Amino acid sequence: MLLPLISGCLAVGRVDSSILRGKIFKHVRVPYTTDLQNTSVTDIQSHGIIIHIEEPISGYGFYTELNSNAIGDIAEKHGITKVYFADLEIFSVLGVWRHEKLHIYGE
Repeated sequence: MLLPLISGCLAVGRVDSSILRGKIFKHVRVPYTTDLQNTSVTDIQSHGIIIHIEEPISGYGFYTELNSNAIGDIAEKHGITKVYFADLEIFSVLGVWRHEKLHIYGE
């Protein structure tokens, strides 16, 4: 009896939504690596940022990237001598503007 009422909430097969894939807007923070064997816990954190701007109209793929988020550069800049692990945070709007922040943890 409830099947006709909830049938609009059911999806058969693969859900194909650009919102779920992040084509319109995406803000996620994911581990940069999943190999955390014998990784120490630390409160010391630093980050580096890359800003990626892409020209979407011509189709030629013109883009520019500003700054560096290389792990070694970030660690040296903030005085971290030993890096334990890293997280990558991605903020994207319409695939035109992308802001990546690499968080590193260490001592």
